[in-house]
Parts: sequence; C-alpha cells; structure tokens
Amino acid sequence: MRGWFLGITAFLLVASVADGAEKNGPQPGVVLTVKHKTRSRVQYYIVNTPVTAEDPYLQMEVDSGGFVYTVEYEPHSAQEVLPDGCMPGEAVKVRVEGKHNLFVQCLDRPTEIPWSIQKKTRSAPDPEVPKKP
Repeated sequence: MRGWFLGITAFLLVASVADGAEKNGPQPGVVLTVKHKTRSRVQYYIVNTPVTAEDPYLQMEVDSGGFVYTVEYEPHSAQEVLPDGCMPGEAVKVRVEGKHNLFVQCLDRPTEIPWSIQKKTRSAPDPEVPKKP
C-alpha cells in the first residue's frame, strides 16, 4: 500500500514539473539584421585536392524578450528568399524552443520559419526607461 502511494506521488510530482516546464508562446520581436552568406563544403577529393561547393545560408539577428538572438537558416534551394515581412526593422513573432531552436513568424505569413540559434546575448537597455535613483 505504501509503495503504491509513493509511486503515485512521484508520478504526480514529475507530471507537474514537466507540465510547468517551458510553455513559451509567441513573443514580439524585431529583426535587426539579415545577411546572405555562404560556407564552403568539400564534395570530394581529386588527387589530394578538395573540390568544394558553396552552400548559401541566411544569418539574422532578432531582438526579443531582452535578448538578441543570432540565428541561421539553411534554405532548401539557392533560389529561396525570405518573405517581405522579415526584413530589418520589421516586427515579427518569435518562439524559442529549447536551447537551439527559434521559430520566427513574419507578420505577412501564417507559418513559422525554423532557425538555429548560434548566439544569445542580452540586448542593450532601453534609454527611454527611467532608472531608479
């Protein structure tokens, strides 16, 4: 009887902790920068000489929730472009999932774009907010 009680109590405790863990809804954010970059990838070697290909990716900085996230996105093709609502200075909805995933929803799109978090830093304090004396 005591074993059942401890088992049920432990289960309820774990369930309540898991239920309260990270329920992040979309937060407002602002796109700071968007850069189109490429990285070299070795395809194969010919007599010890690497033959490389350039893979395009997008790097973006988003300010949301007191943090500036530097994130990367690898498009499915070289012709894929960001929607117009994800340009610098535009307001977006941001959802952080775990330590490595950030989902950005541009205001003119109903779907979210998955980004990989590369760096997270605190954003600069707002100069318009009065400081406590």
